Amino acid sequence: MIRGLLILLVCQFLGEVVAQVLGLPVPGGVIGMLILFVGLIIRRGVPDYLEQSSQQILRPLTLYFVPASVGIMTMGPLLAQEGIRIGIVMLLSTLLPLLFCAYGLDRWLTHRSEAS
Repeated sequence: MIRGLLILLVCQFLGEVVAQVLGLPVPGGVIGMLILFVGLIIRRGVPDYLEQSSQQILRPLTLYFVPASVGIMTMGPLLAQEGIRIGIVMLLSTLLPLLFCAYGLDRWLTHRSEAS
């Protein structure tokens, strides 16, 4: 499990370094996830130790949402005033990447099946 956590932390650290050095407006954690993703593609799978570490991190996932829930409860007046706009932004920021990824996957699978 230590090995898996170390890999996750190294990927996040490298992402932070890349974001700072290149001055990118993207969080280092996102770049770190891309680094991890590329590494897993090159390796052609997820090693068992990394999967076990990930499962340990994700097990208490519901607790990660407690701060957001408290924030929503304390921001009642703001939600009353801007709730519809916030909802629209949340809906669009969920649907657009989902549609973009679905389109890209469809194109990739079509291209892959034509190449076979």
